[in-house]
Amino acid sequence: MTTIDPILPARGKVIASLKADSALAALVGARIYPSKVPADVLWPFVRLDGMASTPYRVDGSSGGEVSGILHNFVKLDTSHPDPEASCARINAAMVRILDAIDVVELGNGQSMSVEVTLSQVIPDSAEADAYHGAVRFEALAL
Repeated sequence: MTTIDPILPARGKVIASLKADSALAALVGARIYPSKVPADVLWPFVRLDGMASTPYRVDGSSGGEVSGILHNFVKLDTSHPDPEASCARINAAMVRILDAIDVVELGNGQSMSVEVTLSQVIPDSAEADAYHGAVRFEALAL
């Protein structure tokens, strides 16, 4: 039985799906990052982190279960007079995109499904007049 660690393929599919969505692009532009963001990043932006993988073995098959968190950050400005609402709209777009990743091929005969487990919007503690959105998800690759 082979155990797979699907962190990199899962990250690639999630980021590609986000970047391909025109509605999300209208909200954050091309500012969708796999983890690290540029030092001079423009707001709003999306960042993927918190990726973890555990082996998954059921009925003789094997795979891996990945969990991750998509974050978005929005500041008060003329384009975002209500940054909390803007942050919630970005979260909603990310949830919609993740929900659409029903079953996708990862290659080598492996496929992945994604499930959203949490969406949250909170004030950003590091920036005045800013909000932080988080969308937690789990992906199963077999």
